[in-house]
Amino acid sequence: MFVVLSAGAVSARLPAYPFIDTSPPQEDGWSAITSPEGVLFVWNVRGLYFTLTLKGKNVKPLEDPEHIFFNVDGRILQIQVAALKEFAPDARQKKLDDRLILAAHRDWESKYISELIKSPLKVQTFNAKLSDGSEAMMWQFDMPEGLNSEAKKQLYVTVVKNDYVLMLNSEATTTAADADGRKFLLETLATYKSSPTPIDVKALAESIRKKLAP
Repeated sequence: MFVVLSAGAVSARLPAYPFIDTSPPQEDGWSAITSPEGVLFVWNVRGLYFTLTLKGKNVKPLEDPEHIFFNVDGRILQIQVAALKEFAPDARQKKLDDRLILAAHRDWESKYISELIKSPLKVQTFNAKLSDGSEAMMWQFDMPEGLNSEAKKQLYVTVVKNDYVLMLNSEATTTAADADGRKFLLETLATYKSSPTPIDVKALAESIRKKLAP
């Protein structure tokens, strides 16, 4: 069982569309398109437009009306975007760099989680640089005893994109080491591709179908 531990996910309240290979409404929403590699995740929300490739042989969304979860070959992945105004409204005025913004986001998230589970967290942080040179932050904490017998640690990777922080969240379990989880999150984040305009999901799905056609 995966425990929903996220501050921004609650406030976002985005429409959760089903697993698709055709286009849902594209205004302020997200989509998932089957692809040769697994699933192509498409984000079209509030001026931020991007895709992520969720690579796996068996990739499917989990039903949740307020959060975005996928099962990727047995590993749970949460995708969340939080606006800077939610946790650091003066970040741009103060000209905070990405590392300081990510630290503020980590503190905001971890405070919310600690209050939610009524337990202090011992957060470990790892700074990282992506292949495009942008700053990323990885952080994790041990799950309190008795809260979840399967999930042993919660794992996060975050990166600043425009006026938002993109966060990917997974878990370490009794059978999946945290090092493997961090590698999975970084590899997924590395597939990020931005767009200056809303992505035409129907056209994108059609182009993928044409590539798959014999």
